[in-house]
Amino acid sequence: MFDLFEFFNLLINGVIPVSFICFFGFFLGKKNFFEVVEANIILKFVGLVAVPAMSADIILKLDFTNINFPLYIKYLITELTLYFLGFITAKKFFKSKMTEAILIGAAVSFANHVLYVYPIAILEFPFSQINSIITIMAMDVLLLSLTILLLDLASAKDLSLVKLIKKQSVNPPLLGLIIGLIIILIPYDLPIGIERTFEFISLSAAPCALFALGIILSKKIKWDQFKIAVFITFLRLIVHPIFAIIIILILGGHLIEDSRTTLMVAAAPVGLMAFTFAPKYNVKTEAIALSILWTFIASLLLIPIVGILQI
Repeated sequence: MFDLFEFFNLLINGVIPVSFICFFGFFLGKKNFFEVVEANIILKFVGLVAVPAMSADIILKLDFTNINFPLYIKYLITELTLYFLGFITAKKFFKSKMTEAILIGAAVSFANHVLYVYPIAILEFPFSQINSIITIMAMDVLLLSLTILLLDLASAKDLSLVKLIKKQSVNPPLLGLIIGLIIILIPYDLPIGIERTFEFISLSAAPCALFALGIILSKKIKWDQFKIAVFITFLRLIVHPIFAIIIILILGGHLIEDSRTTLMVAAAPVGLMAFTFAPKYNVKTEAIALSILWTFIASLLLIPIVGILQI
């Protein structure tokens, strides 16, 4: 059953407010108020400051007693499958270098849950249905940390074990994860201001990254990057949602009411984390940025449809 009123309600009140900042960045980029170099500076802030705060904030908000592990495991299967498929195809078909192939795999598998689906869900769903999104967000912090580890290994010509461990000690998402866990494990209550600090800083991640995305998208895209963007978009927008429905609903037997927000993550735009860390590893951002734009536009319709879908 499809409720047209609910569709437009979720579109206007949940999706559009979140997406506006990206289009605003695109407009200002077209008018040459901002250049790509300035967008990369914004992304550097997001990667080094906002992401650790966001990781800590996610861990502090996660309700560990209410995690639906069977549902999450099934989603993880779809996510890792897409990661591997994206990496292998980029390496073998597009002849991408190792760091680029890793980030393409990350772009294909990591949905924009933190900066897109989560803000929409907060506006439109009760917290009981949001915890599954937070679970995916928290676990993806670990996968993102692993991705950065792989990127460090792939980009370093001579990296000893000691240097590698030292470098991972300042791995942004991992650092935030560790800080969040330390706060949880401390056997007494800390000032509420500590949690509010992480929350306040993390709130800057979404608008800053989406604004920078709009700036980069306003510039000319090369043809080779265009083909990679088509590939990423196809896997993210078509393959992942269908695969998730098969694994979670058909084979897994989960009800749509219990897995709706999880399926919204599967149908979400390309995540911004691969885009955020690409400049740091000298990987071109155009293909990922373009795929984010296409999936972003499609999600204006797709997310509200999944959000009200009745099976």
